[in-house]
Amino acid sequence: MKNLKLTNLTLKNFKGIKHFELQAEGENARIFGDNATGKTSVFDAFVWLLFNKDSNNRSDFAIKTLHAGKEINNLEHEVSASFLFDGRPLSLRKVYKEKWTRKRGAATAEFTGHETDYEVDGVPVKKKEYQETVDSIVQEDVFKLLTSPLYFNEQMKWQDRRSTLLEVCGDVEFEDVLAFNGELAELPTILRGRAIEDHRKIVAARKTEINKELERIPVRISEVQNSIPDSDFDSNALQIQVNEIEAKLDENSSLINNIKNGAVITTKQQKLRGIEMDLQQIKRDVESGSLDEVNRLNTKLQEERSNVSIMQSKKQQLADSTSYRSERMNNLEAERKKLLAQYKELDAKPFSHNEECACPTCGQDLPEEQVTAAREKAESEFNLKKSTQLEAIKTQGIELKTSIENIKNDIEKEKIAMADIDTDVEKKSRAIAKLEEDIEKAKDNVQDVTQDGVYQSALQEQAKVQEEIKRLQDNAQDAVADIDTQNAELRTRRSELNSQIATQAQVVAAEKRIQELQEQQTELAREFEDIEKQLFLTESFIRSKVELLEERINSKFKHARFKLFAQQINGGLQEVCETTFEGVPYSSGLNNAAKINVGIDIINTLTEHFAIRAPIFVDNAEAVTRIADTDSQLISLVVSEPDKQLRIEQAPDADSEVA
Repeated sequence: MKNLKLTNLTLKNFKGIKHFELQAEGENARIFGDNATGKTSVFDAFVWLLFNKDSNNRSDFAIKTLHAGKEINNLEHEVSASFLFDGRPLSLRKVYKEKWTRKRGAATAEFTGHETDYEVDGVPVKKKEYQETVDSIVQEDVFKLLTSPLYFNEQMKWQDRRSTLLEVCGDVEFEDVLAFNGELAELPTILRGRAIEDHRKIVAARKTEINKELERIPVRISEVQNSIPDSDFDSNALQIQVNEIEAKLDENSSLINNIKNGAVITTKQQKLRGIEMDLQQIKRDVESGSLDEVNRLNTKLQEERSNVSIMQSKKQQLADSTSYRSERMNNLEAERKKLLAQYKELDAKPFSHNEECACPTCGQDLPEEQVTAAREKAESEFNLKKSTQLEAIKTQGIELKTSIENIKNDIEKEKIAMADIDTDVEKKSRAIAKLEEDIEKAKDNVQDVTQDGVYQSALQEQAKVQEEIKRLQDNAQDAVADIDTQNAELRTRRSELNSQIATQAQVVAAEKRIQELQEQQTELAREFEDIEKQLFLTESFIRSKVELLEERINSKFKHARFKLFAQQINGGLQEVCETTFEGVPYSSGLNNAAKINVGIDIINTLTEHFAIRAPIFVDNAEAVTRIADTDSQLISLVVSEPDKQLRIEQAPDADSEVA
């Protein structure tokens, strides 16, 4: 068990407290003061020193001292504390101050923000090292649980309170609940590995679907029953009559074809087809000569137009090539100018030589002949290198000049070729215009076949044969009309019979559908009963688990009791976390004294679980006549109207009774 005790807490310029020092020496202490004298600020300072927040878990609270509603500048706001941690001394100090910066050229400094200094055991440290020291003692969320009687019940969400209790006391295992309630033996088979809540969601959703289906099925049955038509027909007898009617219709169809396909009519129709073929041949013969000339001229026209298109395409290719060669020639000209400049610059470059007249090893003057020989060698090498470079530049320049001349020649050739193409295109255009005139003249010379005597005689013969065929067909139409009337009556009777057959089939289908719906209704009712049983078993499991869980958790506390589930109107259970004391809920009806003592009772249990004991700050301690037993150090903040300045008393050990 770790043990943290506060020996000293000092405040300077913190939340309006100019200076305050609590000499607790690891013992219980009481701080008296009237309202607004700074009692809670002491607790705020203690929490801020450790976690940069106030006692209400806020990180944005005001620390700086105010005068006439405005912050006082250039004050350092300091909190320091000394502890005994497992018998070893530990001191922490934190200073919050303004940062003033004078920019270059400015006469005065400007406020540019705040900064915080940190010390551990009197040694300045970085914020990260400081926080690591605090964390090595206890984590922030655990520390607040152990130092404030109201934190657990008033600042934690109920979900977090519930999680904390389950962490401290442990959850109830599935097997424990089964052993506790023997009626749940078949539950594992029903769940098939699913969690209780997941299974309840599944069956609840299915239950809703079944209810909807059970409500809809009677309506569907009623709709089907209302749609059943009155029918007492024999379907087989009706079908026999339909078959007989269809056979008679087939017989009449064959009879009509025989009447329409008489021998005389067939002969006349063959003669008519021959006349039509003669008309087509006469037309071809009359128009053939003049149309051939038109077709020949059209073919020639298309050929000439195609040739013009090919020439224009070739000209465009030559134009693109000329553009590319011109750009290439310009680039080579620019490159040749650069080479000429290089040649002139290199040719004008004089020989220079730094003569060494002394030996680099011994420092004595070299003989004159050695100096002269060195200079001549250097000059010879310089001239050789210069000559080689000039020759290389000259060779490259000649090559560029040759390439430029070749490109110029190619461009001239392409220009001549394009001019030739323009000439050819102009000739072709004149030829095309001439062909178009010839085509129009040829069309005017095409003969009109309708003016031909042979063609007119054939037309008269065609009309005569068509009239003869019509007269023969009219005589046959009277017999065909009688048969058509009989067929119409037969088709009407067939439709009536088919309608009666369809009605009877509708009756059979409706009766089958009603039977299916009734079977579905029975199956859904059986499934509904099974789901009700599953829901009952899962609710029994939850209630048994609630009983075991609340018993286990409540056994860990002396005064506090916890309600972890609430009964809903529909009979289900909802997860909650409500602290009670002697049957009174913490959130309604519990007085301040009971709230504080219940909080201390919770701290005692949490202290054992987390294995660390820390100072407890009891705000509004004047409401408690007897504070619950605890082995932790108690710092009580007591409202005392006569004390206009904070006053400290060493407190006796807390009474074990509870208000």
